[in-house]
Amino acid sequence: MKIKILTISLIFAASTCFAQNKTIIFETGSFTEIKAKAKKENKLIFIDAFTTWCGPCKWLAKNVFTNDTVAEYFNTKFINASIDMEKGEGIEIAKQYEVRCYPNLLFVDGDGNIVHRSAGTLNVKKFIQFAEDAQNPEKRFSKYKNEYESKKNDAKFLYEYLHIVSTTCLPYKDIVIDYFKTQKDEELTSRANWNVIRDFSSDYKSREFKYLINNVETFNKTYTSDSVNTKIKNVLISSGYNIFNKKDVKVEDYETYKNEISKLKFSKLDEVLFQLDMGYYQKKEDWKKCFDLAVEKGDKYFKNMNEFNNISWSIYEHSDDVKTLQKAASWMQKTLEIKENQIWYMYDTYASVLFKLKNKAEAKAAATKAIELAKVTGTSEDEYKVTIELLEKIEKL
Repeated sequence: MKIKILTISLIFAASTCFAQNKTIIFETGSFTEIKAKAKKENKLIFIDAFTTWCGPCKWLAKNVFTNDTVAEYFNTKFINASIDMEKGEGIEIAKQYEVRCYPNLLFVDGDGNIVHRSAGTLNVKKFIQFAEDAQNPEKRFSKYKNEYESKKNDAKFLYEYLHIVSTTCLPYKDIVIDYFKTQKDEELTSRANWNVIRDFSSDYKSREFKYLINNVETFNKTYTSDSVNTKIKNVLISSGYNIFNKKDVKVEDYETYKNEISKLKFSKLDEVLFQLDMGYYQKKEDWKKCFDLAVEKGDKYFKNMNEFNNISWSIYEHSDDVKTLQKAASWMQKTLEIKENQIWYMYDTYASVLFKLKNKAEAKAAATKAIELAKVTGTSEDEYKVTIELLEKIEKL
């Protein structure tokens, strides 16, 4: 009886193990052999273009490629190849298909022609949809690319094409520039052109952006002030970040940019300059100027719990000024009054600031609450180990 039970148990365990360990089967031959197989079986080739140092690549391999539905779909429909873009054939393949980021997900035909592509991590549902689009001639990347020259002045087509290109890590700035050369000033306020400006225009010196700035009220009436202001802020802030994040940037370059945009007639300009200076001071690790500015204007311009949490944590790490620490504590206390913000790491920040202020009772309460919430939400102990260590330090105050 014991032998029979053991045998049945082993069979059950084996079948269960098999059912739970399906994965995409990747070919091991050369790329030439893979293309020949795809041509013979009349299938597309799916290429997982990865590197060994790419964290998102590993996440995709662990969490998506091993999904039963994904594995069955891809093993049935495609010839699959997982290729390191920094070794062997991968180096030339990366050049051939203009692989600029990882993970890069490619579909090519048996002749090696690109059919469809995307980049970055996708969940199971989106990954399956991506594969289905690769098999749909009307949704493929190649379809839009082939039609671009004949339809590049069509706003609806261009928007769809830009959307696809933007998911691939391929550059699209020139596509936007060329399109707007075909549009008259009075056409820039149309719904189709606003969609392109909103989602794909990022050059603060471009004609369309200058037109947007100079005609804000017209755009506001049609597309809401929130969406228009958000677009303008994002372009101005990202442009400034691009300047001071350059390796060889000079202080004069950043000041010149600020002086340039300060001439713009934009109602949210002070907020833009605040965000830029905060980023610049943090980049330069000029913590005193950063914290002085945060204390002066943070109540007005910090919008969400993460902004309050991040600045408060920076103050804990880099400031010994009592008034600055007290301001951080008040921010965290106010933020934690909102139920949705009561997350373990928020309490950890609050406890850390209070610890530095030598407020033992409140620091202990906050650290204890952080640990309780971490446990309740199933957080790994490795993540909140620092909070446990913090509580031990608080006890010694």
